Amino acid sequence: MATIADQFQTYRSALAEAQAKGESAIASKIEQQIKELEEFQQRHPEEAEAPSPFEVFCDLNPSDINCRVYDD
Repeated sequence: MATIADQFQTYRSALAEAQAKGESAIASKIEQQIKELEEFQQRHPEEAEAPSPFEVFCDLNPSDINCRVYDD
């Protein structure tokens, strides 16, 4: 499994590539993903394994309808 550090490296490489190609919309989206992953890492410093983008989204937006968990 990938670590959070690996995920940051992947995002930064993709960001540099998008910026080099002049793709500002893609670069902006990747910058947002980096920011969200940094926030996730601050909330969960014990986590080493990289979370999925959905896990990061739900961590930052727990009340979103797609992230609700119901106890049966």
